Amino acid sequence: MASQLASNSPYSASFTGAGMMFHETDVIVPMFMTGDPDEALRAARADTSVFQIKAEKSRDRVAKEILKRYRALPYSFWEWYFTLGESPRRVALFFVLLKTYRLLFELQVNLAIPKYNSPDRVLTKNDVQAALSEIASRDEFVDSWSAETRDRLSSQYLAMLRQGGFVDGATGELCSPALGDDDYAEYVRRGEIWFLQACFLPGYRIEQIKLLGL
Repeated sequence: MASQLASNSPYSASFTGAGMMFHETDVIVPMFMTGDPDEALRAARADTSVFQIKAEKSRDRVAKEILKRYRALPYSFWEWYFTLGESPRRVALFFVLLKTYRLLFELQVNLAIPKYNSPDRVLTKNDVQAALSEIASRDEFVDSWSAETRDRLSSQYLAMLRQGGFVDGATGELCSPALGDDDYAEYVRRGEIWFLQACFLPGYRIEQIKLLGL
């Protein structure tokens, strides 16, 4: 029954077993790029030196999620990704997450953006739980998730926001990642203007960046 519900749903909670995995992505994606991704996946599963994760089952789960993310973007994206410094690379990985997981995309667009534009910019676990309940009201698969899964998912999403540079460390409020216009312009060149809104950029700045990217 659960597999049937999953097949009829655009949503997945599989990222809860991996998180953002910034450093792990830096390790394994070059392996995907320079060889057979499936072979690299087997190597990561077997070799504890690839990921500092003791349990083989956990290494397998993380490697599979990163492979899924790798395949969600073209090779040229990853070539560009590895030219970036750490801060813009973290933002780029957050972009990958939104492209890979429909649920994260909807949380960012339908929850985080309105929250940023409200008087109270502190996004809480309760806010995420409420958004998940709304999605569950129209999707049987999400509705079937346990309270534990929803709690873990909420925590992972909030952690991804912090790790990606979308939360001010001093105030805890949502904020735009501190990237220059040239960094943001690359998303325009790639036809992903929507991501500038997902980064909470004001309209006037998006228009300025569009001129650089078009």
